[in-house]
Amino acid sequence: MDEKLKKTVEKIIEEFKKRGYDIGEDVTELVEERSDVAKALSETKFKNIEFFNVDEENSVGFTLEDMQVNFFLEYGEDEEGKWYEASAEIINF
Repeated sequence: MDEKLKKTVEKIIEEFKKRGYDIGEDVTELVEERSDVAKALSETKFKNIEFFNVDEENSVGFTLEDMQVNFFLEYGEDEEGKWYEASAEIINF
């Protein structure tokens, strides 16, 4: 991941934290595994990324010019403590 993309990913992670979602590892993993998402983020200025969250669905995401990325979160707790699972959904326009 080049430096510009890394900075964009860090800003996205911070934006999600402001909204109450701590999914930094999931965002980083998605960008590292999906070259289409990495390319779209590299070609988009941060100020043009639109963020959203849908509290009823425990989801958060962002929209680029021709792509929307949603993270759906499921929370739980077990004997080891609290946990969450994030599932990403990518929609291309």
